[in-house]
Amino acid sequence: MSTPRFTCAAGLRRMLIELHRCPAGWDGPEAQELLSHCAERYRGLARKYGQTGEDAATTAYEALTAPATRWARDPWGVVTQAVQRTLQAEHRANGLLCGVEQARHLMHEPLFDAKRFAEHVSVERELTACGAHVEDSLETTIGVEPVSARFVPTASALADAVRVFSFCGWPADVAWGALELICSRLVEAGQRRRAFEYLRRHREGWAHLDLSQEQWTRVLTVVLGAPNPDLAATDLGRGLLWRLVVGQSREEICCDTRVTRALARSAPLCLEVRHA
Repeated sequence: MSTPRFTCAAGLRRMLIELHRCPAGWDGPEAQELLSHCAERYRGLARKYGQTGEDAATTAYEALTAPATRWARDPWGVVTQAVQRTLQAEHRANGLLCGVEQARHLMHEPLFDAKRFAEHVSVERELTACGAHVEDSLETTIGVEPVSARFVPTASALADAVRVFSFCGWPADVAWGALELICSRLVEAGQRRRAFEYLRRHREGWAHLDLSQEQWTRVLTVVLGAPNPDLAATDLGRGLLWRLVVGQSREEICCDTRVTRALARSAPLCLEVRHA
């Protein structure tokens, strides 16, 4: 029996591109075999966080359908990292009694798991102390990305980002191209600042999109956030993708004139604005 093509990076990439062009293919036998392979591949990892291989396969499916995965140099590496982070976040969310997205941002915070009733004699007092600690930490950490934190945008955040670009005058296909390039590097780097510095010098990127370096840098600033450390805790410093991931609506972002003005001035065929 021949080895399935999705076991190697190149084969998986080709398969994901085909499935993106024909989503109905996910109901086919090869795609189902891929998901079964993911269930077995990540069963041990899932067990570590109190879940099943099927839970891991569901998480893997979300990563496999993300645009950044099919353009990554190592698609399996991206999927593995996404599955591990999601399983960790769900495990952490169960302990803290909070949402998964909140748990992602609190992954490295020294918080205590919430206590369940009847676990200790002094449960009420312990719950009160623990709850205050969690609440204080949530207030100071939600929406603020530590320099070392790894950040992977979701497919829904990417789709909303494309709509924001289109609202600002970008052709949808060019917006997809720019954002997929940014996300592919972001997934590999894991850190917005590291991805920003690499992409800022990526001449082929802005040339392929028919942008000037000034336009490209402006796009990176909008999408990944301004690199100035003093702005790290502001919307300008967090960037478009981060704002969408943590729950801001695209309608709210489209009302932010700093975003819309920068994207409108950076749109292809708008070089005359730069020279005005």
